[in-house]
Amino acid sequence: MPSLKVIEADLRIASDILEWESGDIFGHVGARLPGGEGIACKAFRPASATEPDWLVHFDFDAKEIGGNGTSPREWAIYTEIFRLRPDVQAIAHTHSPACVAMSLADRQIMPVHMQSAKFGAPVPVYPRPIHIKDRDEGFDLATALGDAKAVVIKGHGVVTVGKDIDEACMNAMYLERTAKIQGFAHSLGFTEPTQEFLDDMMESSRRLGAVPSSAAHLAARGGYSNEWTHYKHKLAQGLRWTRGWS
Repeated sequence: MPSLKVIEADLRIASDILEWESGDIFGHVGARLPGGEGIACKAFRPASATEPDWLVHFDFDAKEIGGNGTSPREWAIYTEIFRLRPDVQAIAHTHSPACVAMSLADRQIMPVHMQSAKFGAPVPVYPRPIHIKDRDEGFDLATALGDAKAVVIKGHGVVTVGKDIDEACMNAMYLERTAKIQGFAHSLGFTEPTQEFLDDMMESSRRLGAVPSSAAHLAARGGYSNEWTHYKHKLAQGLRWTRGWS
């Protein structure tokens, strides 16, 4: 597991990426603390002249144990998913508008382009348009997520997970971009991908990931994805991007 210093630095980068990408200051991103004693969580809203950086540490009972700020009101998103998914090291929660629109239309987000092949299947939807305020609701959400990489909360937003902060962040970014592509395709008459289409895409994605150079390039970037490295560099230069043609 990375050091606390690396975790906090990556949470700041992820929150900056997703705040811009989703146009959302009320989202947050969190990761397990080293040693497993709790969670570090960064709000998307940036620090100001009067408010310190909101990056809090809290335990699995939502009690603050370090950092700045208070436990997020939807702390149970983190505690209950981490309880049910030992493979998950990081979680992002955003209020991505295209994903919300798809949920209101009762359409599941599908792996309809190469960058969404990672989702592997229709993204599950949690059907209640609520804030996740307690352990029972967190458990229900974690159950709806199952072993997927993301879940859409109908009329509310999304939760994405990953083996690290990089993956949870990029899953959130590509989920929203996929919803935009799919929504636009529906307006042109698209209904849903065929099973042959999905099988071809999954197999192609699997084969690409098996190419030896893919692992070598990942190692050369310190284990970070191409996308993470690209957007981190843009942030360091004070640059922004087109948010997937929106």
